[in-house]
Amino acid sequence: MHPILGKRGRLLAYLALFGPAGLLLAAVVQQNDVRWPVALALAVPLTVVLGFLCLAAWFPAQSAPLDRTHLWQSITSHFIGALLTSSLWQLAAGGWAWLLSRTNALRDAQELLAHVPALFFAVGVVVYLQAAAAAYVYLAVRTSHDAEKQVMEAQRRQELALQELEIARGLQHRLLPAPDHRGDRFRLTARNLAARGVAGDFYDYFSLPDGSLRIAVADVAGKGVAASLIMAAVKAVLPLVAVDRSVTETLGDLNRRLAGFLDRREFVALALAAVDPEGRVELANAGLPDPYVLGPGGEIRSLVAPQPRLPLGLRSELSYGIVTARLEPGERLLLLTDGLPEAPASEGEPLGYEALEEVVRRTEVDPSRPWLDGLFEELREATQEELEDDWTALLLERR
Repeated sequence: MHPILGKRGRLLAYLALFGPAGLLLAAVVQQNDVRWPVALALAVPLTVVLGFLCLAAWFPAQSAPLDRTHLWQSITSHFIGALLTSSLWQLAAGGWAWLLSRTNALRDAQELLAHVPALFFAVGVVVYLQAAAAAYVYLAVRTSHDAEKQVMEAQRRQELALQELEIARGLQHRLLPAPDHRGDRFRLTARNLAARGVAGDFYDYFSLPDGSLRIAVADVAGKGVAASLIMAAVKAVLPLVAVDRSVTETLGDLNRRLAGFLDRREFVALALAAVDPEGRVELANAGLPDPYVLGPGGEIRSLVAPQPRLPLGLRSELSYGIVTARLEPGERLLLLTDGLPEAPASEGEPLGYEALEEVVRRTEVDPSRPWLDGLFEELREATQEELEDDWTALLLERR
């Protein structure tokens, strides 16, 4: 029911709709001797205009969306009401004709009585078609309005998600140590590019009381927020379990901890190296690409740790082996995640380790900027623009 008009209001609206049309028609026919087709052409437009005003006042005032069943029930009730009201106006037109007959216009009155039923039936059909058209217009406008509201709500949720993602990205960056660090004996540079808003990769470095340095690069399975939460947990625990432990003992302890709470599809690939002040390196690798030792003259050699090299968290009891090396002054140790060699090249195929090593060789040492920045620029040119996986690398240079 219309919240303003009600039943009485609708009756008045019908009277207002059919009354002027009927009276105008009867007056025009009687006073000007105009034939019925012309009179009908004059009455119907007036009825149409009044009908649209009536319907326009009714449909937008609905307090809730109408389904098709209730909509057509409403249209039918309007049509029935229109026919009943037109009957009243037929009686009124008959009385009008009777009055005209009292003024020696009996022939015109009889003609009026003969055509009024057909006229009002035609007007009723016009009103019904108006109601149907207005109903479809109302549905279209209401549907468009609802769709617009849904789009705006989706945009609002997306903006909130982006804001939360930006906050998470900032928090994650604060968890990582400074990307550039200069010490008395070593220089450290690290870069971390996320494929999504937040990364599952991370790097870390820290000194222990014995004067040795620990450097690590890790890749958590998956991407996005879930991987970043695991990354934050591993990053927080790593310095604690590394105290007074070798790299193999550290990875073993981490593996047992992670196997206890990670799901089957979750794991962490991690390479951990211990570097003493004299440049001796002990490295254990749990599922990451082999690190590289880069010579000052462009030489490259891989540090291949022994098996097993399964990522952390897959099995609770694993014993990791180590590979040793020695960094001479000017040599560099490069740790990286698999996002770099597996990045899709321009043809869509993975870049591969041979191509990666070639990019490493041709990346020149530029004193004006960190070497890793040049390496990442070269790799971006050799691969597709959009990252499919996180890129993380850490470079340790002995001074």
